Amino acid sequence: MKRVQTALVLVCLLASTAWVRGAQQPGSGSAATQDSLNRAADAALALKSARFSLKREGTPAVLDEKHGATFTVADCVYSAPDRVSCDIKVSLKNGTIFELTRVWVPEGTFQSNPLTHQFVKVPPDASFNGAALFARAGIPQILKTAIQKPQVVGREKIHNRDTLHLKAEVSGRKLNPLIGPTLKLELTYPVDLWLDEQSAVPVQIHVTEPEGNGWLIELSGTDEPINIPTPQLPPTQGLQ
Repeated sequence: MKRVQTALVLVCLLASTAWVRGAQQPGSGSAATQDSLNRAADAALALKSARFSLKREGTPAVLDEKHGATFTVADCVYSAPDRVSCDIKVSLKNGTIFELTRVWVPEGTFQSNPLTHQFVKVPPDASFNGAALFARAGIPQILKTAIQKPQVVGREKIHNRDTLHLKAEVSGRKLNPLIGPTLKLELTYPVDLWLDEQSAVPVQIHVTEPEGNGWLIELSGTDEPINIPTPQLPPTQGLQ
């Protein structure tokens, strides 16, 4: 009888251990997964600064529809709470390729002239707004309220950082204000997130679109000293 009781205890212990381990496996524990997303949202809001790149996969994204300007890569810096500067490689319909700098600051949106390097003030950008990514209504709000069907994929090394890899879905309506009107508002899109295991800061965000299109956002150099001054306009524009 004692042997039977001992065997039953061992079976119960093994079953309990297996359940605990199973709860920690990829794809399980939605409450814990949302907790990770909430931590990532708070960490993004707490950033003092960051370096990040925005890469377009597949069909180039529109930067200026009026002039037929498109881009595939933007290398940017962010300074809290609302300053972003991006160096953007731009292509025109005639094949011309050049680089410009676009700056988002509280005073407005500014863009450099590729030839003179002088800045001009441009209308609010409807296709891509670098400052919107880190605003409370940007990545942080998406992480807290707009993630659908989140699941843990596993742990991966990204740029020598230990990260937690999650998969989820997000509606085009929520994503378009951040990366431009390339998505259909009524559809949801697969999103991969890689979060730093220690700080919970997002390291990579990937949005997958049909036909090989997509977006990749990569963050690095967080909380480094970064200064983004308001661009000075030429005297003639400053008087307008």
